[in-house]
Amino acid sequence: MRVLVLGCGNIGRFISKHLAEKGHEITAVDIRGGDCPGIIKGDLGSVELGGYDLAIGALPGQVAFKYARQVIEKGIDLIDVSYMPEDPLSLGEAAKRSGARYIPDAGVAPGLSNMLAGRLVSEMRPLSIGIYVGGVPKTPVGPLGYSITWSPHDLIEEYTRPARVVKNGAVEAVEPLSGVEPVNTPLGEMEAFYTDGLRTLLSTLAGKVPNMYEKTLRWPGHVEKIKLLKELGLMSEEPIEGVRPRQILAALLDKLRFDVPDVVFMRIVGEGQGERVTYEVLVEPDGGWSAMQRATGLVAASLTTVVKDLEPGVTPPELIGMSNKLMPRILTYLKQYGITIYVERITRSAL
Repeated sequence: MRVLVLGCGNIGRFISKHLAEKGHEITAVDIRGGDCPGIIKGDLGSVELGGYDLAIGALPGQVAFKYARQVIEKGIDLIDVSYMPEDPLSLGEAAKRSGARYIPDAGVAPGLSNMLAGRLVSEMRPLSIGIYVGGVPKTPVGPLGYSITWSPHDLIEEYTRPARVVKNGAVEAVEPLSGVEPVNTPLGEMEAFYTDGLRTLLSTLAGKVPNMYEKTLRWPGHVEKIKLLKELGLMSEEPIEGVRPRQILAALLDKLRFDVPDVVFMRIVGEGQGERVTYEVLVEPDGGWSAMQRATGLVAASLTTVVKDLEPGVTPPELIGMSNKLMPRILTYLKQYGITIYVERITRSAL
């Protein structure tokens, strides 16, 4: 396939090189250039959009929606890992008109987390779904106990965007960084806090799962440090003497890239009447690529095996997770590249 990769940052670079190794013809476009196959330095206007079989979006969230719309309106299928603030479902009519197939939120979380949530719904009748996910250094490092592995702008979004959860069938917005709880993981004890990762699940699973939430995992102590930065106003978009504090913080966070191994851990828990199903996945670095690059990039790449089987319009990842035809392809692809998803089922019944 001729594939256009939007963005040549950490994730776009992995995706473009991985797909090139699989024999696809890659063109990548990035305003800063970069080390991607077929790189074009510039914005999307620098590229003639005709002739591409597929596009993969790996742009910062604040610009992703605009470029997703342009690609979709040209009738090009799009798999997008961007963490955009806009509702990707709003592009459904544009995709149907142009004949494009659009899979938004196609990374780890949202992304694989949504697929596994959809799998839970297809296999049981969950009363609650809890998503726990984190990409962290294997051991705490630096002033935040954390090393940057993706867009610092999107990381700040994760800490500031109101987190939508579902309680007793109703969508509620809670403060990000709230609901802190300790969580035992294979890596040791971590802390979890609410983030806005349910996204399309709020619509697609409405009326099916009465309680849902997502929490991000970090090493203990991280939340208090981030709250301090937030309280100091460093995550604000309001200019101070012509300078936006958030821009400065993003630049500072971008320097917190330590040369240490990272790991991505995810746990999805579904609770039903007398039944509990848990999915877990642990992704390690390999081949010179970080765990976050591999986890996000391989999920996006796995979706290339199913996108052409979809109908034009928006298909959120959870609908793929519900499909007994499509989801096995995703699991096979991930396992082929060292990502195995483990499941534990516990049932209770009266004697």
